[in-house]
Amino acid sequence: MDSNIYHIAIYVVGELISLGVFFLITKMFQRSLTLSSILRGALERGFLYIILLVNLPQGMAFFGALKIATRLKDDDKISNDYFLVGNLVSVLIVIGYYLMSQYSF
Repeated sequence: MDSNIYHIAIYVVGELISLGVFFLITKMFQRSLTLSSILRGALERGFLYIILLVNLPQGMAFFGALKIATRLKDDDKISNDYFLVGNLVSVLIVIGYYLMSQYSF
């Protein structure tokens, strides 16, 4: 089977599992999980996963800069703890995807 199918399967299954993880995180911080936040998180994790798969670690710095830049003028007052926990969990999930893809085949 083509390795691209494995990468897609790892991503899709991981995103389904991460949905449950982020549901718990939003409950822990007494926030609500919206469709836009789910889609934005999936897009961010997909971007990071592709960056790691094509061996462009500089993309992680680019992603970090984008996250900071979008946070500077944000009118939605999200606590720093919630922002930090969410981003760290997202990056750890992507690293998990990458490690699974590297050691699976």
